[in-house]
Amino acid sequence: MPKNLFKSIVAFLKRNRKRLILLTLMSLVLHGTLFFMAYMANPAKTVYDFSKRFGLGINTFLFIVEAVVTYYLLIFHVILPLMHKVRIWRALAVFFVMFALKLALSYWWLFSAPQDPQNMQERLSTTAIPDNSFSWFLLWHAMFSLCDLVACFSVALMAEWIRKSKQQIILEKQKAEAELSALKHQINPHFLFNSLSFIYSKIMKSDEKTAESVLILADIMRYALAKREDVRGRVNIMEEVEHLKNVIEINQRRHDHRLNICFDEDLTNPSATIVPLVLITLVENAFKHGNLHDQSHPILIKLHTNGRELSFYIKNKKGNGIKELSNGIGLQNIRRQLDLSYGSHYTFVLEDEPSAFAVQLKIPLNS
Repeated sequence: MPKNLFKSIVAFLKRNRKRLILLTLMSLVLHGTLFFMAYMANPAKTVYDFSKRFGLGINTFLFIVEAVVTYYLLIFHVILPLMHKVRIWRALAVFFVMFALKLALSYWWLFSAPQDPQNMQERLSTTAIPDNSFSWFLLWHAMFSLCDLVACFSVALMAEWIRKSKQQIILEKQKAEAELSALKHQINPHFLFNSLSFIYSKIMKSDEKTAESVLILADIMRYALAKREDVRGRVNIMEEVEHLKNVIEINQRRHDHRLNICFDEDLTNPSATIVPLVLITLVENAFKHGNLHDQSHPILIKLHTNGRELSFYIKNKKGNGIKELSNGIGLQNIRRQLDLSYGSHYTFVLEDEPSAFAVQLKIPLNS
């Protein structure tokens, strides 16, 4: 029995170590604040009150333990269950039993401890309500119980907000994966690639340029549908750049190489990995909404890497036609994807000028 109890305690501490550390820090801050405020008012009285019975060190330890237990029960067994409307009666029972025990323990602590006659006389002469009265005890206990409730309710609200934020991120990721999975099932990759290979072999002898275009298209589709991601959902930078070049090339062939594109590439870290399809989305956005036929204003694409980060810059002259409604939705998806993958460790700046549109992207390669 004791062995199983010990294992259960160890398992509980491991499972809740982050919560307990946070609550311990919270208790230390509260205890330090109370001691400091009381000490500034009356140093001698504060040292006496905080040290009686077991001494300052042991009393501080007992206060921290009691506070951590109280906060843990209030937050995770009372407030959060009541917010979720689950096990309501159990939560209320825990609340009343806990505060009844705290009331009894506080009464024992205050009134059973030996009193210093001189210190007691000083306190009785300087307080409106005698320190040794039951009214003072109830007032003191109610005040600190209210502080505990306010602090725990604030922490519970923060914990609930964090939980919902994480849940929303997971749901969005699952939705995106489900949509991608559905798309992959709608488009049978094997059938598609076999068909493109068949077309390529049929026209290779009669129209070599068209056959090469079919081969490039096959590579584009193969990468989009079967890109090789690592455990973090990232791909090799060289594979992403190769896909980017294939998209540029297929667009050039569609327009008989009349598109004005200036591509500057300097990759010094070929083993780096990045989130897939972000760069290509920015390029496709420029193809869709830009004017690429003006020789004096070619689309500028600059891609540089070093040992720490990737820098990508793209600028295009705005087209004169009606903008498609999808303009901006792709950029919002990019920002959301970067948030999920890199947190705040990236730079994504949009430069929306009257005649041109540019994007500056910087992402770390080691996080």
